[in-house]
Amino acid sequence: MEGDPLSRKLNRVILLIWGLVIVIGAIGPASAQDEPPDFKMRVVVNSAFTHIEPSVESRRAASVFEEEILEAVGRNLDGTWFEVRRLGRFTNLGWLPADFTKWEFHPEDLPLTNLVTGQIGPIPLEADPGFAVYMQFGAMLRDAPTRRAGSLGSVPVFATVPVLARNLDGSWLKVNYRGYVGWIIAFVTRPIPDLMQIPVAPDAPPPDTPPVVIIPPEVQIAQIQRLREYVTPRHALSDGLVGFWLMVQRGEVMPCNPPESVTMYQYLRSDVRELPELDRYAPQLQEAISYLNAALDPLQNCGIVSSIEAQSAYAASINARLLFVVILQQLDSLEQTLRE
Repeated sequence: MEGDPLSRKLNRVILLIWGLVIVIGAIGPASAQDEPPDFKMRVVVNSAFTHIEPSVESRRAASVFEEEILEAVGRNLDGTWFEVRRLGRFTNLGWLPADFTKWEFHPEDLPLTNLVTGQIGPIPLEADPGFAVYMQFGAMLRDAPTRRAGSLGSVPVFATVPVLARNLDGSWLKVNYRGYVGWIIAFVTRPIPDLMQIPVAPDAPPPDTPPVVIIPPEVQIAQIQRLREYVTPRHALSDGLVGFWLMVQRGEVMPCNPPESVTMYQYLRSDVRELPELDRYAPQLQEAISYLNAALDPLQNCGIVSSIEAQSAYAASINARLLFVVILQQLDSLEQTLRE
């Protein structure tokens, strides 16, 4: 009966339940985009100390060990150190070199939690600009968004760099690299999903259109071969050092017969005109040689090395080997393109 009180109560309950179903359906389950990023990492050295600041000179804070799983909560100015804590904890352990760990997240997605340590240039970063890029290749830092602009130095491969602004079409990014403010060309970085949300620099000129110069393929291939002949033996040296320092960390007594420090690749502007990619490869190569010499440095005075020295040399040799592999792959790819 319509007038029955029990029937009216049941109708209201049914309507309330139906309305609840509609609201839940409208909200729906959280999408993958709403889930927080997974910043887990695994320690890949036997043991290491964390520090109260992202610097080996700062005071030690805690110990971590091989295969331990940590969570990154921040990065430093160039992304070479992560601020970490143990899973499920709210207290941070301190800072750990990024190359002591293995991870699968994008470091540029981490917040910038140290704006001071590691600054070497004259312009400090006053706040996290909210945008950053991960360098997939090394690049020149220029004083204007054009290839013909003056150089302020170089930004190495694998660095994570705060982005301040962009030019009109996003082909150049204005960055602060450890206190040096300048422009890097965008194609050397991991693509930024929200690129057009980065503010345009007020003084950004129209996009640069360089003149087209055609270099004969055989000239370019000759330059590639010259560079490959330089890189190949140094890649082999870095590969041998990886095994050497791994054995030292395991307690083996190894022979001390150190090779000399490696000199940088020598080239002229005429070489760059023949192989324009040299401008892009050179910073990577410079970084690789720096790592290689760091791996060789403890061998210069034969004797006992500390575990920290062995760990650092091992990490440096791995980084050098990785960079040499990347460069050789780039050269192979470029030569294949030229021969097609």
